[in-house]
Amino acid sequence: MKLSSVDKSLQVIETLRKNPQGFSIAELSHHLGFPPSTIHHILSTLRPYDYVAQDAETKKYSLGFRFVSISAAILENLDVRKTAYLHLRKLHQKCNEAVHLSILRNGQVTYIDKIQGSSGLSLATYVGFSTDPHAAAGGKVLLSELSPEELRAMYKNRPLKRYGKNTITSIGQLLEELKNIRKQGYALDNEEYYEGVRCVAAPIRAGGRIAAALSITGSIFSMTMDRINRELIGIAIETAQNISSELHW
Repeated sequence: MKLSSVDKSLQVIETLRKNPQGFSIAELSHHLGFPPSTIHHILSTLRPYDYVAQDAETKKYSLGFRFVSISAAILENLDVRKTAYLHLRKLHQKCNEAVHLSILRNGQVTYIDKIQGSSGLSLATYVGFSTDPHAAAGGKVLLSELSPEELRAMYKNRPLKRYGKNTITSIGQLLEELKNIRKQGYALDNEEYYEGVRCVAAPIRAGGRIAAALSITGSIFSMTMDRINRELIGIAIETAQNISSELHW
């Protein structure tokens, strides 16, 4: 089947999204299997509109700043993000750890808001960051509403990638974990995504369904299991319930 120019353009954009260090025309041609002339034509079309940018020294192409404004417009129109805004900031003041708001999109957990923690812990997450949901507390909360069939279909063509030393890497173990999350109403990430980092997450509901997840993330030194059980689980669930009560979907 012959690919349309729009389809090829989208493949170029998606490839650049996954490779923020940039690609040359030759590298894109090799990666996608399109002729260099086709790649050049696509980039020449996108560049004037700032959808791609070219580094003056390396001559490599990366995504342009137009996507920043597009992302901002999308995020501004997400009801859950607007509703959660003040609640997340109050939660951050209570816990002094990093706070995230995330949603499930295309089989990945995507972060739509973040407040950096005060401990100095550096996390690679940012607004718009997407990753596998099975290794993150927020991601597991979002997966917890899926049926076993839906979960298996999601991971049919990809393994459960190991991130940290405690990452769940089998579907059977993940299904058991999700069953526990549904019962207890929260999820934990105990060095599953980052070693030395813990996270607790709770579901935000709208119309009876999980619309998003909020999470508190910090180092294993500031987020001890005692503190998580004594304080953080409670305030995470309470904040999520307060946000849920204001959503009208």
